[in-house]
Amino acid sequence: MVEEIATVLAIESDGVWLNTTPAGTCHSCHVSTDCGTGIVAQTFTPRQNRFFVKTPLQLLPGEQVTIGVAEQGLVLAALAVYLLPLVLMLVVVVTMQSLWQPAEGWLMLGALIGGASGFALARRYNQSLQSQQEQVIILNVLPSIKLNPAATDA
Repeated sequence: MVEEIATVLAIESDGVWLNTTPAGTCHSCHVSTDCGTGIVAQTFTPRQNRFFVKTPLQLLPGEQVTIGVAEQGLVLAALAVYLLPLVLMLVVVVTMQSLWQPAEGWLMLGALIGGASGFALARRYNQSLQSQQEQVIILNVLPSIKLNPAATDA
């Protein structure tokens, strides 16, 4: 199970809206602001992910929870998104080349159509997986840290 810490944003009758902020590895060194890789990572890394999770737990906005996603679901989704478009693109190009001997422009168009079809099938497959089972579950509620004002004055 892959785990992540999320913050409760809003509450609805059948679940909660959660927010996660992905932690990049590029922010750990002291030259990440001057490094080209660090600048690209800061530019293209999504700042926050917001999603809805059905749960019977009574949570409050601002609470932090640990959420989990099954590894099998992640692996199947990654295979569908990355491998399926590539395989369909290659199948279309090889089939076109063996049957018709088209010009390179037609092969590129066929590759684009095959890849787009693969992405469409991957999207449909992932939507059917999400409707069959809950992908994200709340594992536990993290205790809130309350500072004692008298302890901080000393």
